[in-house]
Amino acid sequence: MAKPLGLSVIVEAPKFGHLDARHTIGVRKRIPSKTLGSTISKILQQTRASLAAQGLAVSGPPFFRFHCINMGVEFDLEAGYITDHPLPAGDGFTSSELPAGNYVSLKYAGKNRGYQGNKALIEWARGNGYEFDRWDTELGDTFACRYEVYLTDIESEPDSKKWVKEVAIKTR
Repeated sequence: MAKPLGLSVIVEAPKFGHLDARHTIGVRKRIPSKTLGSTISKILQQTRASLAAQGLAVSGPPFFRFHCINMGVEFDLEAGYITDHPLPAGDGFTSSELPAGNYVSLKYAGKNRGYQGNKALIEWARGNGYEFDRWDTELGDTFACRYEVYLTDIESEPDSKKWVKEVAIKTR
């Protein structure tokens, strides 16, 4: 059942579990935090166009991953698509993977830039004794893996308020 969450709703309660590794293709860059939404959109368009030019189709959903967060200042961000197998990198694109491991996650819907969904997951995880696989660096809060994946086909659903995303953070 959906639970109200500010401008969003939780569509699946937080949970803990093991996730297998997932291959990705996309772009990794450091960006000002205020440009998150527009940067993700541009990277997804560029990645899709580059793959099409190579005769490759996108086989999985779009994602974005926070390697490092300096809230309100800068993100070390990777965005692109989850793929069935490794794809060739180059021309500014990175072939990577979301590592296997234990994660806490939840699914939410609504247009709120993910803040409320992430906050709900973090509060739940801390309240249940889970420790994130993260560390402090001079750049900010660095994560072994923290990402969001679009579960809604954002190409066919133009209303971003209806998009369902899963946020996942790797635990120790």
